[in-house]
Amino acid sequence: MTKKTLNKKNLERLGGEKLADLVMELVQGNAALQRRARMELSAANGPQDVAVDIRKRFASLRRSTSFIDWRKQREFAKDLNGLLDMMRMKPLN
Repeated sequence: MTKKTLNKKNLERLGGEKLADLVMELVQGNAALQRRARMELSAANGPQDVAVDIRKRFASLRRSTSFIDWRKQREFAKDLNGLLDMMRMKPLN
């Protein structure tokens, strides 16, 4: 396997700072990815932070009055599944 193959091992060689720069570049303009990144940061801080973020997201969804167009249904379902995954996450003890 070459050193340029896109896989976890090769990406780890880039180091944290370079990966953080790449993540910031990728999430720009994508609200779903930004939410996911914030949730992962909250998860690193502990379950209480995750719970606060999940409550905020559900409150935002509850207040929403817009109709979900059929073209956006898959994206919306993915967002909800991401929230469910975060709730199922096991503590990092």
